[in-house]
Amino acid sequence: MITLLELEPFLDTKRTELLAAIRTFGAHEQALTEYEGGWNVANIVEHLIIIEQKVIEEVDRLFAIAPVRPSEPLEAKDVDITELFRSHGLLGGRKQAPPETVPTGLLPLEDGLTVLGHVRQELKGFIPLLFQRETNSIVSVHPLGVELNVCQWVLFSAFHEWAHIHQLKRIRQRHSA
Repeated sequence: MITLLELEPFLDTKRTELLAAIRTFGAHEQALTEYEGGWNVANIVEHLIIIEQKVIEEVDRLFAIAPVRPSEPLEAKDVDITELFRSHGLLGGRKQAPPETVPTGLLPLEDGLTVLGHVRQELKGFIPLLFQRETNSIVSVHPLGVELNVCQWVLFSAFHEWAHIHQLKRIRQRHSA
């Protein structure tokens, strides 16, 4: 179970894993996809940027409208989304990306990686607030239909990235040997 103390290291671990998965593709392999019409490496990075920006906007919106209250005890903060997503059948399997999150295909990979680094730093800027403020009652419904609090929204970014790490590994496997 991921706690608030583990949130930032988890975000960092998933980003390290993502970058390692991307590095397995040489310059001549960056157009590879999992299936005909699928996303390539740069498309995946662009999609991750779009999603993380949407998470940042949502967390910012939620903090702006919620009353400022002192934090609940650290051990009482709901952070982990594993069981929530599992119980709703949202772990594993492919999801259809909402149209507004589909990559344009116009962002070069290197530019995308730079932007991805910037948006992650912006997302991590919320972590001090997650410690300082009440978070369990600051909620909204995710497009997948589950209610997430602000801590869980931040964690979702890493879970979403994790799914695309697996996608990159499937692309690599499909085109190996």
